[in-house]
Amino acid sequence: MKATRTNAAQTNAAQTNTAQLNEPLTERAVDWIVLLTSGQASERDRLRFEHWLGSHPDHARAWAEVDGLMQQPLSRLRGASSDAPGPARAARAALLQPSGLDRRRLLKLAMLLSGVGIGALVTDRYVPLAGLSSAYSTHTGERHTYTLEDGTLLTLNARSAADVRFDDRQRTILLRQGGLYAETRADSRPFVVRTRFGDVTTDASRLSVDQFNAYAVACAIENSLNLQPEHGQGLALPQNGSAAFDREHAWTRGDAALASWRTGILSVRDTRLDEVVERLRAYQPGLIRVSPQAAALRVFGVFPLDDPGRTLIALSETLPIRVRRYSPWLTIVDMA
Repeated sequence: MKATRTNAAQTNAAQTNTAQLNEPLTERAVDWIVLLTSGQASERDRLRFEHWLGSHPDHARAWAEVDGLMQQPLSRLRGASSDAPGPARAARAALLQPSGLDRRRLLKLAMLLSGVGIGALVTDRYVPLAGLSSAYSTHTGERHTYTLEDGTLLTLNARSAADVRFDDRQRTILLRQGGLYAETRADSRPFVVRTRFGDVTTDASRLSVDQFNAYAVACAIENSLNLQPEHGQGLALPQNGSAAFDREHAWTRGDAALASWRTGILSVRDTRLDEVVERLRAYQPGLIRVSPQAAALRVFGVFPLDDPGRTLIALSETLPIRVRRYSPWLTIVDMA
């Protein structure tokens, strides 16, 4: 019995030491998730993370522990609805469910996550928060077609949001996020797609408009379009043409096939890798980060949108890049 008590005491001491060791490491892993998903991580930060991850087995275990905790609520959040008591609260409630970790430590980690907005971030990767207040919206990996009051068919790309404002003078689509494809109907009122960079105007036409972080892209699939940057000179776009615009300028491009996303295909010609990755992000809940060096590479090809992992592997076979998947939550693309 004495030996048993001694062994039990040693075991308890070892567990205490492990908890003391793992708790700060777990918090460090949370810090890394916060940094790497913030959009502010530099190339130096990424290298520091890789060094930390590989420098000790306990670091890898701490990362796996946090990643495992993140994965548990991700599956539950697929069923979250907009009438729940708030997406962030839904994420927090999922995080607070008991698991293999001690409830106190789980609560502490959940507080850390919610304190830096990760709870909302997790929810947003499935149900974009920007779209909750819009009349029309899609979730990650979802495309949907709507019929508007004038008969126009409006298809939203994944992670997209739009509002409709029709009056006696014009028909306006406010593209809040993502991309759209429209088959407009003949009408005395012009059809306008308004982005945060400017307007795309047409009459009866088939067109697509995709809005990115720094610019928007318009494709005139049938009939012509007029592009008007918010502060710059307008551009007339003929049928089968495509152009990009920001608030100051508009410039033509040679990739009208970008509208192929409506059939689940990404067809690109001489397109920057960071734009390709931005399109893939709409179809993957986990975050995809691309280094500045890899971002400038040019991409040609046809890829499946509904399987971003497969597309990234295909890109790594044709470009000098390395794709590292640390977990379902984080993928990093860098130069090989």
